[in-house]
Amino acid sequence: MVVWIDPRRVYLVKLEKGKKLDTDRGSLSFDSVIGKEYGDYVEISKGKAFLMYPSLDYIYDGLHRPSQVLYPKDIGYMIFKSGIKPGDTVVEAGTGSGFLTISLSHFLGASGKVITYDIREDMQERAKKNLELVGLVDRVVFKLGDVREKIEETGVDAIFLDMPDPWLAVENVYKALKPSGTVVVFVPTVSQIEKTFLYLRKNGFVDVEAVELILREYQVKENATRPRSIGVTHTGFIITGRKSIKGSSEIGE
Repeated sequence: MVVWIDPRRVYLVKLEKGKKLDTDRGSLSFDSVIGKEYGDYVEISKGKAFLMYPSLDYIYDGLHRPSQVLYPKDIGYMIFKSGIKPGDTVVEAGTGSGFLTISLSHFLGASGKVITYDIREDMQERAKKNLELVGLVDRVVFKLGDVREKIEETGVDAIFLDMPDPWLAVENVYKALKPSGTVVVFVPTVSQIEKTFLYLRKNGFVDVEAVELILREYQVKENATRPRSIGVTHTGFIITGRKSIKGSSEIGE
């Protein structure tokens, strides 16, 4: 369940009898919440705590994350471009805090599968706890490993890379994907775009694109609506490509 107090206070919690949530706006006893419907609220000492269904946007706000996670604006586009659907199998590297893992497993459904690689065991343990909290851990296979050295799976529908040097994994990505499968890469710098883009083009990928998405939030007040002075501008770049049976050089790109 999500406890929403205001935009800066969003808590992702698992309700257990006898426990409570302490915030700077007051304490919320879980016993007073159990049995209530989503959308209801409970009075606390400095306001109201609204009880909300844990949709992905609230999970993003309330997730415990020791490392930076991808923004929803980027993940939405990445999933759209990947072409994945319920029941598909995808590979992800690295796992990080697990928000992309959560998003992928949500869209793939109970019949789908996410295989997520990371070289850090501590990050995977944190991600497992996050997946358990939202009830999606059964859709995910965690692997401690380096996709630059090996991807064990073959015939997967899509591969998502969020790592410092994704171009070093391109050959393994090509081998693991099914024909026409999609690779989706997130990188934060322009120099990473160039290396990744060119490696994809040289190693059998076509329809390679690189984009940046800008999100602009508005501050809405009567007779004073305007863009917020502070917001999310640059977060990173998204590179996508499709596996061709023939390399791009063979078809004239």
